[in-house]
Formats: sequence, C-alpha cells, structure tokens
Amino acid sequence: ISLLIGSALAALFATFFGFTTSRGLLRPLTRVADAAGEIAEGALDARLEPADDPELDRLVQSFNDMADAVQTRIEREARFSSDVSHELRTPITAMTAAAEVLDARRADLPERTRQALDVLVEQVRRFDSMVVDLLELSRLEAAVETDDLDEFDLVDWLGRAVQRAQGDHAVTVHSDLGPRVPVRVDRVRLERIVGNLLHNAQVHAGGAIAVRITTGVTPAHVGIVIDDAGPGVAPHERERIFERFARGSAARHRIGTGLGLALVAEHTAAIGGNVSATDRPGGGARFVVELPIRTGRSQ
Repeated sequence: ISLLIGSALAALFATFFGFTTSRGLLRPLTRVADAAGEIAEGALDARLEPADDPELDRLVQSFNDMADAVQTRIEREARFSSDVSHELRTPITAMTAAAEVLDARRADLPERTRQALDVLVEQVRRFDSMVVDLLELSRLEAAVETDDLDEFDLVDWLGRAVQRAQGDHAVTVHSDLGPRVPVRVDRVRLERIVGNLLHNAQVHAGGAIAVRITTGVTPAHVGIVIDDAGPGVAPHERERIFERFARGSAARHRIGTGLGLALVAEHTAAIGGNVSATDRPGGGARFVVELPIRTGRSQ
C-alpha cells in the first residue's frame, strides 16, 4: 500500500513538474508563433517584448530584426507601386485624349490605319483602367479609405445596381429575406464589389443570369449571390482568381486587367466580409459575397 501510494504521489509530482517546466520552455515559442500569426494577418508592426534570458533575448532580437526587414520591404514595394501608378496618370491621360481625337476622325483614315487605330484605342483604354485599379489597390493597402456607413434597403439598391450594369438585359433581384432588407454598410465599397462582379460576368459569361439575396453564415451576415452561365471556374483556380493579375483558364484569351476580382476581395475584406467562387447548379459560375451587416425582415 505504501509503495502504491508513493508511486502515485511520485507520478503526480512528476506530471506537475513536467507540465510546468514544458510550459515555461514553450512559452517563448508561443510568443513567437503569436507574433508571426499577427504579421501574417497584416499587423506588420507586431513585435516581441525583450526577454530576461540572454539566449531568449537573442531569439527575440533576431525575430524583431526580421519583422522590421519584412515590413520595410513591403512598405517600400507598396510605395513604389503607388508612385508609379500615380506618375503614369498624366501621360496616359494625354495618350487617351490623343487616341480619342484620332478615333473621332477615323472616317478620314485608310482602312489599315483604322485597324491600327482600333488596336491603339483599345489598349490605351485597357492601360488606363489598369492604372486606375492599381491606384485603388494602393489606397486600400495604405488604409487611406475609411468606411462611410449608410443605411438603405439592400433589395432596392441591388436592383438598381443590376439595372445600371445590364441595362435592358437586367435580371430581377430575388430576396430570400423578404421584400425589404435594411442594411448598414459602406455604399461605395458595396457598389465597387457588386459592379466588378457584374462586369466580370458580362465580360466572361455574357452577363449574370440570376442575382439573389440570401441568409449569411450567421444572423449578422447577409449573402449576395451572382450566377452566370459561362464556362465556370476550375476548382484549383477558385482562390487564385482573386489575386492580382490572376486570370482563370477560361479568360486567358479575353481582354481585361486581371484586377477586378482582386479589388472585390480587397473591398470585401476591408469591411470584414468574404467572397468566394463555386459552381452554379446546371453549369456556370457562382460568386457569393458574405457581408457582416445588420439585416432585418420587414413586417
């Protein structure tokens, strides 16, 4: 009995000693992992506090030096992209104006010259659109834009947004939440998100065939679903298409800047939402935007 009691006490003591010792040894690694996670999520200024132990302090200093170098590099590249895009605005504006003047007098030009002019006008417009999108992405990265929350009816607003984008071919917006869905969200950001998704459907699939408002992942979320009947998005490309200059295999031979869906992802993330792409039942692509906004069912 004494041996069993002694063995049990020894096992409990060893377990407690091992647990406390391992926690003390792993605590610095936990701090490093937490700081690395914060940096990965965008908090580039996350750093470790100095440690009392000389060996641990060396690890802390090395980690902080690495984080400083990463932050400096990222900020320098962001400034470079913003500066280049800004400096290109003036010459592109001049080129666009000159191309428009020539295009207005295309009837006076020979046939081969008109063909060359069409290529020039198309590429100048594409270049101008790309620079505008890059400037917008730079502002989003620098957090220059701030949310300006508005209260409005999502069903009515979305119907008018689809009408502006599709004109006479506009589809009817359906709502699973009732005829009125009061929301409070940044109207400008939402306009950019929905407008880019509708434009993407127009360019790559001939336009959206269904737009629906549905329940979100939680009662505090609302979902906007945009369907098209195009070639769809391959499963291995459904995350990559939201990266800058990324183009799906079905859109590689179409004209575009490759920044529209990247702007959708950036604006959605800026308001705490999420956007994803999947298959539409029956063929085509389905884009779903989850927005953390207050919704209510009209009585």
